[in-house]
Amino acid sequence: MNLACPSTAGCSLLALLALLPLGGCREAAPSGDPGLLLELAISPTPPGVGPARLIVSLRDTLGNPVEDAEVRVEGNMNHAGMVPVTGTALRRGPGLYVLPDFRFTMAGTWILTVTARLPDGREARTQRDTNVVGPPQREHL
Repeated sequence: MNLACPSTAGCSLLALLALLPLGGCREAAPSGDPGLLLELAISPTPPGVGPARLIVSLRDTLGNPVEDAEVRVEGNMNHAGMVPVTGTALRRGPGLYVLPDFRFTMAGTWILTVTARLPDGREARTQRDTNVVGPPQREHL
């Protein structure tokens, strides 16, 4: 099968999405339109406290990229008192949406909810648990 990329950046994102490990995460069954498939990749993996790149792939059940979606991500933790972190992903290639600077504000288990809405009103949603590690420890001199 020959897959053509529209740009170098698009090819790079496709390669990154294919290579990112999904270890340490639990993804819930998607909801919404059964004809839309959402996948989420995070870089780095595991993510640490601070910025991370979220890459969302949106395809139909035949594997075709879905364009013109509004893709939003909301991050929460499994305990009360946390202010949710939200962001809107930007389209970066056929069916690829990237949120380059999602900020994990503390270590622990996060619940990421990804929602994709199309102009015709269709919507897909998925949730994924991911473990965020704390900042690296500094050596004491």
